[in-house]
Amino acid sequence: MYAFLKKVPLFAQLPQEDLERLCALVTEMRLPAGEELFQEGSQGDRAYVIKDGQIEILKSSGGSTLLLAVRQSGDVIGEMALLEAAPRFATARARSDSHLLVIEHQHLEHLLNTSPSAARTLLHTITARLRASELTLRQSEKMAQLGTMSAGIAHELNNPAAAVGRGAKQLTEAISRLQESHLELNRLALNPEQTLALKDFELLARQRAAQPLELNPLQRSDREQQLEDWLEQRGIQDTWELAPMLVSVGIPDEAIERLADAFSTQELAHVARWLEATFSVYSLLEEITQGAGRMSEIIKALKSYVYLDQAPVQSVDVHEGLDNTLVILRSKLKGGVVVQREYDPELPRINAYGSELNQVWTNIIDNAIDAMDNHGEIILRTRYADDWVTVEIQDNGPGIPPEIQPKIFSPFFTTKAVGKGTGLGLNISYNIVKKHAGDIKVTSRPGYTCFEVSLPVDFEHVRTETLPLAVAGKLSDELLLNILKETRTIAVVGISDRPAVPAHSVPAYLQQAGYRIIPVNPRLKEVLGEAAYPHLLALPEPVDVVLIFRRSEQVHEVVEQAIQSGAKVIWMQQGIVNAQAAALAQREGLLVVMDTCMRSTHQRLVGA
Repeated sequence: MYAFLKKVPLFAQLPQEDLERLCALVTEMRLPAGEELFQEGSQGDRAYVIKDGQIEILKSSGGSTLLLAVRQSGDVIGEMALLEAAPRFATARARSDSHLLVIEHQHLEHLLNTSPSAARTLLHTITARLRASELTLRQSEKMAQLGTMSAGIAHELNNPAAAVGRGAKQLTEAISRLQESHLELNRLALNPEQTLALKDFELLARQRAAQPLELNPLQRSDREQQLEDWLEQRGIQDTWELAPMLVSVGIPDEAIERLADAFSTQELAHVARWLEATFSVYSLLEEITQGAGRMSEIIKALKSYVYLDQAPVQSVDVHEGLDNTLVILRSKLKGGVVVQREYDPELPRINAYGSELNQVWTNIIDNAIDAMDNHGEIILRTRYADDWVTVEIQDNGPGIPPEIQPKIFSPFFTTKAVGKGTGLGLNISYNIVKKHAGDIKVTSRPGYTCFEVSLPVDFEHVRTETLPLAVAGKLSDELLLNILKETRTIAVVGISDRPAVPAHSVPAYLQQAGYRIIPVNPRLKEVLGEAAYPHLLALPEPVDVVLIFRRSEQVHEVVEQAIQSGAKVIWMQQGIVNAQAAALAQREGLLVVMDTCMRSTHQRLVGA
């Protein structure tokens, strides 16, 4: 075993003593051909080194199984789940009878902690595998998305196409009846007054075909019975066929009487059949027109969705992209999802890769539909400020658990069942938004999930570190003084135990000024004589102010916890700016102070 492991790149540079210790800890196992070593989604507690044989690495995606790789003698497998403390990313199955060496989690961790060469080798191995797996899965994801889109479009086109085909077939019969009724009317040799009356009724039939009369079943039944009685009294046969048509045409009572006065009983029967045939022709033409228009609308939406025959970067109407995405996903929305649009009427067009941007809307909305199990409400909200466009996609689904929210944009991470997701949808969306020099955030709790995408109007001429300051300006001294006077407890997130740094000296000053300081830092147990907590959600009581000493990109998560914990004010220490987190806090009713030192503000307004 020593001689074999010495040839494996992961262990080649280990000192002899460490390698001998590892040999003593490693166990061996045999795996017959066709048997699974571990399953996708299972919890990983071991890594394996293939001594002999071949192991297939398989991934379920879009209802099919993809072969990602075949590992040979000397390869290490199963290590990614151990390092990330995450479920197995794929399934491992023996292609041939295999002989494996088993390394327990704690032994691999000890190896990486004590051997820099092993850590470097494993890092290179994992990086190469991620690239290869991502390339394969991205292609699979695109094909699966294309298949889903094609199926949805085909489903959407099928209904209007069927309506057009059905209407065309029925129109042939209706025209035949109309011609027969015209011949009958010609034989009657109607006078000019009767001909003029027929023109009026033809116009009424055409208008009613375009705007059908709305009657509830009871009203329609009563009206049909009334007309049947009226027709039978005048000796007209087949009243059960003519009455429903006359009701649909919506002929008022005075017009019915006009018919009776203008035509004899014999003429009235022919006129009624002519009116029925006329209304049928116009109704079928309207049905065909609507069906053809619906197909044209879908094709136009699809063309706009993929931005066919246009430059890669073009002027994009964000609202049009969102609406086209809803058309593409309409077959999924019909299950019971209600969509509300809260669009900013002043939203400008932006320069963007249109088709890629629509992938972002598709991935987020599609995930929302799945999360709500096809029943719920989605709100699409847009706003514009300071040359930035913000799109919010909100749903009332079960929410994303706080512990996994930081991982949702990571490649291969998915909360869906095995085979239903590759874990690349949100990662692709994240990369597209970053490509546009924008930002994407998520806020989630049970019953509320909101993805917020911010995009510059012209991403080619914007600094990527600049984010939309869509928040109120600096607070007035009067409001700041009121915050300082009303505050009793301050949770200090990112507090330090080193007296020389502001993260310690500022809260120490505030404590001396009479405020109760509650430290929040997972690395500390006690600061300033107070017990420290790992995060805001662990606090035993609500606080008035959350004072933040964290990097700007980490503020969003802190704000989400502050909202859930019932804080009243978010105070970002001097040098800390996160406009999107501030906007989130303001929407939830919290006051926000950014880029301001709380100590200096207290000294200036209250005094030592």
